[in-house]
Amino acid sequence: MPSTMSCVVCENKSINGVFKCEGCSLTFCLKHTNEHRQYLSHKLNEIIHEHENIYHIFSENKQSSLLFDQINQWEKDSIIKIQKTAQNARIQIEQFAKLQKEHSKEKYNQISQQLENARQKHEYLEKDLYRWKILLEQFKYDLTILSPSIILHQDHNQTLINNISILKMDQQSILNETLISFSNEIQFDNNHHIAMHCGPYRTPAYISGTQEYSLGQHQIRLFISKMTHEFILSFNIMSKLMSLSSNLSDSDSKYLTYGWQSDDCVNPSQCILSGTKNCRDLKGKTKFYITLFIDCDKQKINYFNEKTKQRREINVDIETCPLPWKLYFYLYDVGDSVRLLSSSQIS
Repeated sequence: MPSTMSCVVCENKSINGVFKCEGCSLTFCLKHTNEHRQYLSHKLNEIIHEHENIYHIFSENKQSSLLFDQINQWEKDSIIKIQKTAQNARIQIEQFAKLQKEHSKEKYNQISQQLENARQKHEYLEKDLYRWKILLEQFKYDLTILSPSIILHQDHNQTLINNISILKMDQQSILNETLISFSNEIQFDNNHHIAMHCGPYRTPAYISGTQEYSLGQHQIRLFISKMTHEFILSFNIMSKLMSLSSNLSDSDSKYLTYGWQSDDCVNPSQCILSGTKNCRDLKGKTKFYITLFIDCDKQKINYFNEKTKQRREINVDIETCPLPWKLYFYLYDVGDSVRLLSSSQIS
């Protein structure tokens, strides 16, 4: 006869088991079979209760709530850090602006004395008038715009939050470009960083840079001012092989300039790239802050308009504009001017 298993719960081992649980493989008598079933039901209820608690946790979003608390704290700490850094930067700018204003005031008093002497003694010539006009234009700019040698530097080595600081750079190190012209209408400041059309009449006038660009990438920051939006000026590059004279625009010239006009046309017109033909950026404006990028290696140029945040790019055909390149500007209206703010090689 096959042996029978005793109930694992009963102390009296003579009581045979009548039910073997498939889950735990234990044998129970009739009485303890019911108790085992009740025990299993109780455990199931505990699991259901835990399940319901987990559902409430889902509803309360406690998991993300903890992360949100951490994010909120990070946000508060970051805001405090940003506000502190920004305030320090503002204080530095105020200090630089104060020094610049004091320096400009000294120069302003000097020219005031010169103008008073000229009016009383009647001792002045046309070149004196041009020089004073350019100086006053520079004073007007300096009173509204902080020196281009002061820039906002972002430290991209910082994660998530870019730290900012105000750097005072050596003016000579950031501006190694100068301007020249053979047009009688163009007058310059002492450093040849500002060129102005001084007339006496509206007529084409041409300006070039002295630096030659043949390798690498370069950026030149410009401030361009027009008396009205009525007439066109342009900023471009030209080949060193071109001569800076009034015949620069002659159609017979085998070389071409590449750049942009203040009416949003491109020089030369056939080099317009897809998507830029109907671009409206400069037209109708009289003041431009432009960063011009010259890429000699890829033979292209592009500019970034700091006010509109628009960027335009054109390819340069080195057959019609051979390297090395130079800056080239066209002015027409009396009072129009271009100012070099900074120049550097970026690669």
